[in-house]
Amino acid sequence: MTLERGLKCSKHNFWLAIRNPVYCGKIFVAKFKDEDARLVPGQHEPLVSEELFQQVQDVLDGRGRIYRPKVQTLDEFPLRGFLICPRCGRILTGSRSKGRNNYYSYYHCIPQCGIRFKTQAANTEFVRELRKYVPRRAMVNVYGELIMEEFKDATYMSRQERNKVLKQIDVLNDKLNKARRKMLFEEVDPADFKLMKTDCEREINALERQVTQLPHDTKTIEGITKKGLSNLILLDQLYENGTVREKREIVGSIFPENLTFNGECYRTTRLNEAVRQIYLIEKELQENKKRHKQRKF
Repeated sequence: MTLERGLKCSKHNFWLAIRNPVYCGKIFVAKFKDEDARLVPGQHEPLVSEELFQQVQDVLDGRGRIYRPKVQTLDEFPLRGFLICPRCGRILTGSRSKGRNNYYSYYHCIPQCGIRFKTQAANTEFVRELRKYVPRRAMVNVYGELIMEEFKDATYMSRQERNKVLKQIDVLNDKLNKARRKMLFEEVDPADFKLMKTDCEREINALERQVTQLPHDTKTIEGITKKGLSNLILLDQLYENGTVREKREIVGSIFPENLTFNGECYRTTRLNEAVRQIYLIEKELQENKKRHKQRKF
């Protein structure tokens, strides 16, 4: 993917790059005399968060999440692997068959079952189904406000915990600075200062890792929310104009479980939870048209 976007780099150098902690704002200090090797915060601005860097290291070390392999498919079969046979429950595949003059594309089950649907009809019907989940443009601001309000309520304790951890880091840094000054004025033995420094840095690193896992930046969440809702308004257009990979990402994000197509309409057992909540809100608003609107709602 990076080579396709213009990166000029060998596999070996790429491996070294994604192992380099400098990208998350850390600098490796080699062992010197009695001091052990360690990572220290750099003065430069990190390009990625420390949490993301650690996730990458976990993947490289074999501790990351195991993903199922991507289904390779042609442009005319964006739904291959997502459709369930209405007769036997197997996953439908897709292929072409040669007619008298042309090739024809079908989603189909195994020959013994005999179920098959023309891809053009199935793809067209799916776009029609997708349009059911495009919300009204006027509701976007309402959704955004509800999401941000719920996010702030849900993360209040976590944000309080984050502030508490940051204060602990400041206390340890002050403690380390005072010890350094005392050593300069020969009030503290260098050996004792070294032990104190090692202990403080260990605690600071542990607290910094803890901080990265706690929510704090509501502006970032607000930006992500606005982008997601703007994409939701253009959901059908993004699907129709997207690449086969983008189409499959949309299908997988909206429908966590496979769809059943009977030749006329689609059925699914479960929607993405965020999408489901949005349409529950819209449904309740439609039912509330003839009644007075509740300020709380």
